[in-house]
Amino acid sequence: MMYRTILLFITLTLATGASAQQRTVTLGDCLSAAMKNHPLSAQNDNYARTSSLQQQNIDNGKLPQLNVNGQATYQNEVVGLPFKIPGVATPQIPKAQYKMSLDANQLIYGGGNIAAQDEVEDYSRKINQLNNDAELYKMRERINQLYFSILLSDLNADVIRNTITDLNSRRVKIDASVKEGILLPSSADVLQAEILKAGQRLLETSSQKQALVNTLQVLTGLPLDENAAFVQPDLQVDLSVYSNTRPEYGVFGLMQQKLEATKKLSVAKDLPKVFGFGTAGYGNPGYNFFKEGSAFFYTVGAKVSWNFWNWHQTEREKQVLDLNSRIIENQKNAYDMANKAQVQQYLQDVSKSGELIKSDEEIIKLRKSITLSAASQLENGTLTATEFISEQLSEEQAMLTLNLHKMQLLQSKALYKAATGGL
Repeated sequence: MMYRTILLFITLTLATGASAQQRTVTLGDCLSAAMKNHPLSAQNDNYARTSSLQQQNIDNGKLPQLNVNGQATYQNEVVGLPFKIPGVATPQIPKAQYKMSLDANQLIYGGGNIAAQDEVEDYSRKINQLNNDAELYKMRERINQLYFSILLSDLNADVIRNTITDLNSRRVKIDASVKEGILLPSSADVLQAEILKAGQRLLETSSQKQALVNTLQVLTGLPLDENAAFVQPDLQVDLSVYSNTRPEYGVFGLMQQKLEATKKLSVAKDLPKVFGFGTAGYGNPGYNFFKEGSAFFYTVGAKVSWNFWNWHQTEREKQVLDLNSRIIENQKNAYDMANKAQVQQYLQDVSKSGELIKSDEEIIKLRKSITLSAASQLENGTLTATEFISEQLSEEQAMLTLNLHKMQLLQSKALYKAATGGL
């Protein structure tokens, strides 16, 4: 049963692509789709809306602050004249009193406090959004790894299919030689066994690719199937110029800018503030205690508030902010140093893979020549089928190694772009 299954699989995979319509998929397609499909993709809009609401609340400080107040009291004693004026009725202040009023306060000059709060809030939004971008960037790296693994599976599958095709061609010739009595039937059996083994390798490679494609489909939301044709990307990188535009690196700069804005806020809190205020209401009694009955009343005015001495608290706050900025600068430099060291490894990998590919191509030329010679000897009966298979597998392994080095070259370039923020 297993024998028939493998033969059927080999037949179907060799014929794949002849009748199926393939959908072309690029690395850019996958990266773009993954960013849209990720749950965090909508997070930046949420941060923007949250920040906008916060800034509206902050800006409300520029608008009049209105309060409605009401009060009703009863007191056992009220102010009265200690004497009576002949012929004049003495007014009586009521013991039961009430009043309703509308109080208004308007900031006229706030020392830049509101503008400073707006700036701090804006930097908080930018930091949150860039941290979110950093999380999404990790997903881009994951997509990158999956995509190159799929490409490697495709290349390896092509190599194994070519091996199967070659072995089938040799098998036909061996069968003819067996019928003519030139070779023993065991030679054909050896080739048939190797065809089955190659079919198993092809099945494993295809199964591995399908698992990778399924994972990629979940992460991107793209309708990927066995007919998808994945295109090798043409990655152009300038390996001579180093720049770090990764989101994580940008967060450090924004944090320092937020500290500078916070410093402005600390200074603004100590500047004089000018307010206008007013009160209008109705109650019993009004402002004139000696006028009986309820009355309307109002007051308007202006006031100045200035915390001109806070025992050097602001200076200490500024010193703390400066120290925090230095701490962030050290963290920023440490991150960049580690990143530069990692980039050097990627540069070395790019150079190494390029040299290995050149060597692989020479090895494959030699291996093909050896395999052809071995095939000729096999057909002439001067070489056993087992010995021929050994040479055939060496050629296949050389081609698989070339594929691996090609993908390592592309992936090293992609990792370099990712490390420098260009992915």
